[in-house]
Amino acid sequence: MNLDLIDTFLDLLETGNFNRTAERLETTQSTVSGRVKALEQAVGAKLFQRGRAGAIPTPSGLRFEQHARSLKAGWAHARRDIGGLERYEGSLRVSGQFSLLRTLFLDWIGELHATNKRVALHLEADYSTQIISDLANGAIDIGVVFAPKFLPDLSIEEIGAQRLVMVSTEFANVGNVTADRYIRASYTAYIERAHAELLPHLAHPALTVGYEELAVGIMKRFGGTTYLPEHALDYLASSGVSAKVVEDAPDIHQPVYVATQRRRKHDPLVHRAILALKSVADRHFKISKVKDA
Repeated sequence: MNLDLIDTFLDLLETGNFNRTAERLETTQSTVSGRVKALEQAVGAKLFQRGRAGAIPTPSGLRFEQHARSLKAGWAHARRDIGGLERYEGSLRVSGQFSLLRTLFLDWIGELHATNKRVALHLEADYSTQIISDLANGAIDIGVVFAPKFLPDLSIEEIGAQRLVMVSTEFANVGNVTADRYIRASYTAYIERAHAELLPHLAHPALTVGYEELAVGIMKRFGGTTYLPEHALDYLASSGVSAKVVEDAPDIHQPVYVATQRRRKHDPLVHRAILALKSVADRHFKISKVKDA
């Protein structure tokens, strides 16, 4: 595999200019042109139209982009997968939703590391959209997400639900909460929909946040009322914030999913890792159910 051809093709898609791509790749314009011609000969199609406007991708070029990225990601995965096998049984690249890092994700990683020290782990954290994209491109093996995208090549399974509760520095009852002192949680589309159905009178406050850490920061600095994952309550309390759960406010339960590529679902390492995740999730979300009861 000649990755120089792939890298040149992808860079030229971004720049649309042979000279600019040559500068970025620290080579010459003639080399870039030669690589593109070699790639066009290899795939049997013209990938760019050359003219005064620069390099414009043809329909074949646009179609080839996904294959080029998959080839590059597949090669990177192959290198990671076989590298260091003298010391390790294999490797896993896993990525988790930011909001799950302090609880479910770390518990799962701890379980994986404790049960099999001969597996090399690469850990990442991101939002659902990027995690799903990384899975589809083969950049990671397993993702734990809030908002999956059900692509044909991906296997997605719900493993539980994160409980969010309303907390306040001012109000003891949900009926007394006012929009001018309310911070609407907009962490995911699911939470937005649930919030709109459960609390329509608080749908349009002065302040809306899209990340729970920001909501915690606002609560610490200014006080107020908002929805937070229950694991954030200890963190809030340890920061010196005197906030209490609004007991009569409805809870919101955000579903949590595990995602992997269908062709890798039965790989022994991936299979065992997902079983471990489900075991940790059962314990983790069972605690929430007990608290609800």
